[in-house]
Amino acid sequence: MITPRFSVEQDEARVYVKIHAPHVRAQTVEFDVDEDQFKFYASPYYLRLTFPGKVVEDETSSASFDAASGDISVSLAKQVHGEKFENLDLLTSLLATRREKLAEASQGKERVRRPIIEEIGAAISAEDQMAIMNDEDFDWELPQNVLDSASEPLVISQTKYGFNEQYSGFLTHVHSTANEINEVDDPENASAEERRQGRVAAEDAKFDDGYYMDNYVNDEDIQPLIQYKTEYYLALRKIQKHSKQAGAEDTTIPSAGSDKDAVWGEFTESEQKTMLDLPRKTHMISNRQAVYLGLVDILFAYALDYRINVGEPTVESAWAIGAVSSSLSNLEQFSSLQSVIVACFRRGLSYPLYRNWELCEKALEDVYTILKLGRRAILKCMLQIKDIFDKHDVYYIYSKIFLDDYCVWLQTAASEKAMRSLAHKLRGFEVEKDSTGWKLDHLEDLALESSESEAESEEEADAVASTGDGLESLAEDIVKDSRQMESLSIGEEQHRQIRMPDTVLGGPPKKKLVQIIGEGVDEDEDNGDDSRRDCSTTENKSSNEFYLE
Repeated sequence: MITPRFSVEQDEARVYVKIHAPHVRAQTVEFDVDEDQFKFYASPYYLRLTFPGKVVEDETSSASFDAASGDISVSLAKQVHGEKFENLDLLTSLLATRREKLAEASQGKERVRRPIIEEIGAAISAEDQMAIMNDEDFDWELPQNVLDSASEPLVISQTKYGFNEQYSGFLTHVHSTANEINEVDDPENASAEERRQGRVAAEDAKFDDGYYMDNYVNDEDIQPLIQYKTEYYLALRKIQKHSKQAGAEDTTIPSAGSDKDAVWGEFTESEQKTMLDLPRKTHMISNRQAVYLGLVDILFAYALDYRINVGEPTVESAWAIGAVSSSLSNLEQFSSLQSVIVACFRRGLSYPLYRNWELCEKALEDVYTILKLGRRAILKCMLQIKDIFDKHDVYYIYSKIFLDDYCVWLQTAASEKAMRSLAHKLRGFEVEKDSTGWKLDHLEDLALESSESEAESEEEADAVASTGDGLESLAEDIVKDSRQMESLSIGEEQHRQIRMPDTVLGGPPKKKLVQIIGEGVDEDEDNGDDSRRDCSTTENKSSNEFYLE
């Protein structure tokens, strides 16, 4: 059977379901309403929705079919007038069965340590569902014990990785593919400690002192990225402003149907289709805190790439996100907020195009903003990341072992209270540069000293060049004046030749004039000849030597 595309809206009294089922005959359409469940059937389509509250089929209920568009519109009455149905835009949650929701509820109440059976492909009351969403209370700074390499083989026979550490076998031949994200030598057998040690060693080898120093002092291209205001930041500011005006303290995104003008980030048609295509799974989480911390790790990598590319993903975005994320590149599972943030900063200073501390801090602020906006904003981010990886010929595997599960889990079992708690911790979290293990302060001092030295050298070079240009200009002026005087002297000589026929007819031999400052003629010349006296005077002024014919 085919699950059709659909959307759900509501008002105070009714729930409206719009189903896209083209090429069906109206006579074959069947509906069934059973308390909180609504079922639709028209071959080859089948749809079952489980609402957060109960609906009834009464005389006011209706259904209509638009044959041109293939859309079927159904209107159902709420059993409790004025009841607000939460999360009607989280389609995967609506598609969950009652059995799946009961499993999630029992998990939230009993804290299963290691599930034996996980149901795949198969309701709970609204009160139980809200209890799940709000029952998490973690100490984010308390590290949880991770099995060491010696004891781990005694517990499990094969290494697990991915979301909730439930996958194996997906990376058996990873080294024979063009996977440049993976840094684990033997992902199918490496223990958690071996993966962590390998990650740290790879980061130390990748970190480049010169690259970091250059990005620290030459940050003309980086500063605009730091000042860039993301759509998440603008959305949060808008909601906070609206809440302040309304006198409310909660700044999380309103759920769909509460106030259409206040809802931010409605899911696009493409995102809705992606949610419909997600696997139907019930997640029985064995380590909830690790799942939330892994979410922070992936969101940081996404936020850094988002800021570097000013909100427009590129063909390199899949690699960039995977390389910065320790969860994806090294299959690491974190045990404390401190460890995941330090790892984020280390990789953020080793792999991206721009490696700047302040840029990493802005990416961490973006993660806080996304978490503050709530599950809906987080889900939109994860759907965007999934879309980026799905389009890659090699990296799509990370959607299978991480992103698909996160997208399902965020709709069905993620806790709003845990998200708010995590956002609050990130808001006041300060990362020390020394925690990276690299001497960043020392490198920054060296970079400043080198920059100042280069600036001084450039000033001296400019001064020398300026002096040289002045001398060269002066020399050019002197040569120019000399040539002008020489031209003038030659003109005088030609004029004198015309007035002295005796010289032209074979007079006395050539004589070299003697330059005497202040005297008009050579002492051997005739003082009575005015023309010669004038010519000699011109020669003395020009300080040039030439011969008279």
